[in-house]
Amino acid sequence: MTPVTDRLASILPKGGADAAVHRGARRRFRRWALDAEIELLAPARGSGLAINASVGGLRIAVDMGVPIDHVCTLRVRTAPDHETIEHARVVWSKARPDGYVLGLEFIAAPSA
Repeated sequence: MTPVTDRLASILPKGGADAAVHRGARRRFRRWALDAEIELLAPARGSGLAINASVGGLRIAVDMGVPIDHVCTLRVRTAPDHETIEHARVVWSKARPDGYVLGLEFIAAPSA
């Protein structure tokens, strides 16, 4: 486990597919488990882990809260030699004892 994984382990889902964890949730896109480190670059800096991904967005566990509707810039690192910069809007946020779980919707890069 990485230091980020150790710190956020208590808020990560335990076992089972995402569909089993969120019965009854309305989904526009299918979700896939994603093993990736997340680095929030803006509006504030923080770190976390991806829980799952779809073509529309990500669910992540992070060490800080970000208000709903804020636009985030994040680095998604899926391997030591592979990372992407993504832009996403916070759709929902849930505080947990050891951090936050955020639902993010991908958006086009904001204009400068």
